[in-house]
This record gives sequence, structure tokens and C-alpha cells, in this order.
Amino acid sequence: MSRDGTATRDKILEVGRDLALRQGHVATSIDEIIEQAGITKGTFFYHFKTKQDLAIALIQKFANKDVEILEENLASAEKLSKDPLQQLLIFVGLIQKLHENIDGNAVGCLFASYSYENQLVDRDVKAIVSETILKWRKKLSEKIKEIINKYPPRQTIDPDELADMFTVTLEGAYVFTRLMHQPKLVNQHLEHYKNYIESLFNQ
Repeated sequence: MSRDGTATRDKILEVGRDLALRQGHVATSIDEIIEQAGITKGTFFYHFKTKQDLAIALIQKFANKDVEILEENLASAEKLSKDPLQQLLIFVGLIQKLHENIDGNAVGCLFASYSYENQLVDRDVKAIVSETILKWRKKLSEKIKEIINKYPPRQTIDPDELADMFTVTLEGAYVFTRLMHQPKLVNQHLEHYKNYIESLFNQ
């Protein structure tokens, strides 16, 4: 059994993440986290000096996982096809698959949740969120440039903007899903993104 406190810290992060997605970080009290994690107040403050420290740790962990999802699924798409257009379409399909069986109440993005709450948008949080979003833009934009070179689009497009459109579509779908209580909305809107990509490069 681990004695270095890693398991306890991970439990606090897990509870904090779930509560932040469900009701927002500001609305979540330290006492609520302590109760659901089954720990003492002293244990919480041993791992995190303040609630803001917890927020930064949550954002960093979420960012690391987000980049991992990007890189792993893009690598998988590249193994499944040598064609850049098909690689991008497969990539979006793999992201759709990740959302197939997800609970509507669990759908969300800590980046969006924290950005809505101005109290949390300090320099550290902004830096982590911006860096992660730019990594997605860079990777997807590079793929879109490959597509443009092979399949000249029907109209002039900016690769960075088209890459950002994926993130905007996904984040917007999260908001709609939470409001409408329809988990399938995520995949439906990503399907529209795929259709748009195909229409742009349809020969």
C-alpha cells in the first residue's frame, strides 16, 4: 500500500474535478471536498495550501490528460490511414467514440468551467489552458496543411481557424449537452464538423 500520500492526493483531485464539473469550482466548498473524499481538513491542507492551489493542480492534470488524448488518437488515426484527410476524419471519429457511453452529467471541460468563473482565471490558470489549446491548434493545423497540399479546398481557409473550429465545436457541444441533458449531442455536432471538412475538400 502506498505510504507517500499519492493515493490520497489523487482522491482529492478526483472529487474536486467531479464537483467542479457538476456545480462549478466556486460553488464547491473545501468542506464538501473533504466529506466526499473521506479525509480530514488537516489532510486536505497537507496536500493543498489553498483552494486555488487545488484549482491549479486540477487544471494541470486535466491539461496533461487532454494532450495525451490528442496525441494518442492522432497517432492511432495515422496508423489507420496514410491519407491526411482520412486521418483527420478518423481522428474526429475516435474522439466521438470516447463520448459514446459517457454520462450526460459527466460531460464537460474543466477549462470551460474554470474560465467562466472569473475568480479562477489568474495568470497560472490562463497559462495552462492557453498552452494546451495551442497544442491542439498546432497538431490539427499541421494535419490540415497536409490536407490542403493534397486536396486544394473549395475556398480559402486558415488552417489555424479550422483547427480551432474543432475545439469550439466540442466545447460548445459540452455546453448544449449539459443544458439539454442529451449526451448524444456531442457526437452529433462532431459529425457536423466531419461533414464540413469533407465538403471543403470534396473533389
